[in-house]
Amino acid sequence: MSDVREATATLRSDRSAVDDDLRAVLEVDAAKETWTFDDIPIDSGTFGELVSRGIVENVDGEYRVADREAVQAALDGEELESTAEDSSPSLEFNLDLPPRRVGGAIVAALAFVVAVRLVAYPSVFRSEHIVFLGNDPYFYRYLLLESLEQGATVTSLPDSVLLGEPLLTATLLAVTRLLGGSTEVADLVLAWYPVVAGLVTAALVYVLAVQVTDDRRVGVASVVMLAVTPVHAYRTAIGFADHHAFDYVWLAITAVAAVALLQRTSTEEGKRGVVTPWTLALGGVVAVGVAGQVLAWNAGPLLLLPLALYGVVRATAAVDAGASPLADLPLVGAIGLGGVLAVVVHTTLDWQELYIVATPLLLAAGLGAVLMVGEGARRYGLSAQATTGLVAAAGAVVFVVAYTVVPEFGAEFSQELSRLVNAGSVEGIAETASLFGTQYGTIVGPFFFFGLTLFFALPYMVWSLAAGWSQNRPVWQLVGSYSTVFFLLALLQVRFAGQLALFSSVFAGVAVVHLSAVTGATVRPAMVAEDGLDTWSERAPELPAFSMPNRDTVLAVGMIVLLVGGLGAVISPARTTSLMVSDESYEAATFMDDYATEEGWEYPQNYVFSEWGDSRMYNAIVSGESRSYGFAQANYEEFLTSANASTWYQRLNGRTGFVVVDRHSGLANTDDETMYRRLHAWGNETGHYRAVWTSDDGSMKVFTLVPGAAVTGSADPNATVTATTTVEVGGTEVRYRHTETADATGNYSVRVPYPGTYEIGGTEVTVPEEAVENGGTVRTGTGSGNGSQ
Repeated sequence: MSDVREATATLRSDRSAVDDDLRAVLEVDAAKETWTFDDIPIDSGTFGELVSRGIVENVDGEYRVADREAVQAALDGEELESTAEDSSPSLEFNLDLPPRRVGGAIVAALAFVVAVRLVAYPSVFRSEHIVFLGNDPYFYRYLLLESLEQGATVTSLPDSVLLGEPLLTATLLAVTRLLGGSTEVADLVLAWYPVVAGLVTAALVYVLAVQVTDDRRVGVASVVMLAVTPVHAYRTAIGFADHHAFDYVWLAITAVAAVALLQRTSTEEGKRGVVTPWTLALGGVVAVGVAGQVLAWNAGPLLLLPLALYGVVRATAAVDAGASPLADLPLVGAIGLGGVLAVVVHTTLDWQELYIVATPLLLAAGLGAVLMVGEGARRYGLSAQATTGLVAAAGAVVFVVAYTVVPEFGAEFSQELSRLVNAGSVEGIAETASLFGTQYGTIVGPFFFFGLTLFFALPYMVWSLAAGWSQNRPVWQLVGSYSTVFFLLALLQVRFAGQLALFSSVFAGVAVVHLSAVTGATVRPAMVAEDGLDTWSERAPELPAFSMPNRDTVLAVGMIVLLVGGLGAVISPARTTSLMVSDESYEAATFMDDYATEEGWEYPQNYVFSEWGDSRMYNAIVSGESRSYGFAQANYEEFLTSANASTWYQRLNGRTGFVVVDRHSGLANTDDETMYRRLHAWGNETGHYRAVWTSDDGSMKVFTLVPGAAVTGSADPNATVTATTTVEVGGTEVRYRHTETADATGNYSVRVPYPGTYEIGGTEVTVPEEAVENGGTVRTGTGSGNGSQ
């Protein structure tokens, strides 16, 4: 479709009464080579539109129609043979480049995706360090560096990597080695990989949206909505090198390829069982995507649940429409092939457990049984209700057989079901909470992950599944199944909100175009049109392509975009910022790194004991040992609320080099005897915790563990004895105090963590560094106040 043809189509959609004016201009243009405004019987406003849109062009001070044939074709609703290469996408999966203006819109939308994900760039790239967002990225950094250190390759990963996310580690390792294989390169790969994954998934969302709606406007709008969906924005932000961004890529590949395959097999050619190279190729892509999902994440089988729901919906809808569900057998075969690929990789490379990689085989068996039962119900003329019961029973039989025959599958299923059903903040891990849970706020919680896009998308998500069933549209059924399942999973655990975002953004894109049509700025997307036309091609030339819009259209569409995506555009940077490591935390980490280097400490001497959410970051910078935060998660909160400093010193000594204490709103009103309050008072009333660093505002402090010097002496029996001194911490002079009670004979012992001169009951005593480091004893003078040692 030529630019003039598109521009004319857009003008006709914007101004329904313009056809007579266009014909009048064509008549004048046919009679004269060039003409002036006075020669044509139209008003100045319409004339201005024709010029601004490029339908009419200026030639030496006069005018002419830029392309009469294109304008006439738009009026007649005919396609020009010369513009066939610019035609809108067909229902088939094709790789043709879109028209120039559409391509520009896509590039701009994808650039916007990247821009939103680079908000944290200054926080990630600091001095000589790359500081990742959040906690988990340091786990994958540890695995990657361990693999490099051991000389591992993609086919010989360390045992510690084989379970969990082996495909992610293997991919990161391959890219790192390709680019040089150093630690610095590994950090760069980890920092940038989420942005690349976000860009890839955004491009695939565009393809998916166009496949589902046959509307490029919806495709571009979907990318923009995904760009500002907070949960996708921060999970694919620079430096957030978690496994989720990688999982999104495989999920999107599988969904796009499955939709394309269904578009092929749902045609008359597909129904006749004709196998084409395209069908085989798309089936292969589905298989690779399915295998990638279960090899990339040990919970990857959960991401296949939408395909199970689709099978039930598809079989019953086909029977209700009098069609054969067996047209979907190529998809079932592709899923089964994905299981075979995953099992081959497992057998060859020992990646994942067998019951994980075999899940697609069980799914394929279940889907095959469901489709066969559906076909039997169709031939025997059973109702859709009866068919629903039969296909559900068929799927249940396959599941029960798998549950009993493969005990590992049954155990893992029970475990995952327990995790999902018992949603909530598990041991403080935020992603296990419900999307509507109290941790984020039952009402406002979803805004933190989706802005308003989810709420605008929900009606279209429901409509897709319902209309897909009633109209027997396999593609709509599939995308509706993905949306429904991930919405339900997100209700249980918010960690599935990112997967939901891939599909909710498509329906948010439909909402943007549909609402724009309600304002009169454009026409309805074909997916929800009421004129009986199903595709972009059938609705041409009514549907506007990407020609130059007028100001009113820009304002109207802009307001709709802000309405649907504006809140997300505000929240996305804020959510990303909340994951950044604070300047104080980074300064504390670099201080501890330098301190440990000067002291010659090795792990575990330089282990950093802190709040578990920061544990991996501190230990990655200080020692590189960032595999687990388990010790901090199990002990730190109990440590802060304890009143027994000596007992905790015994537990931590030899296991911990540094203790980090930050402001904790939940402990602000605790008793003065708690470790939290004592340490924030520079270690007062403790004898083993020496403050060595503090932030400028004093909200964060770093302590080292020392045996402490025992200052002994005599006083009145049962008297209270207080040792005080002034010490310098990070350039700030602070007052340290420790109080003990003399025994019945008047003897006392006060343990202190700082060297220096102490005053005890009017007596001064000097405590050397050696005594503090070795647990030595320093004796004061007796009674008179003349100190000695």
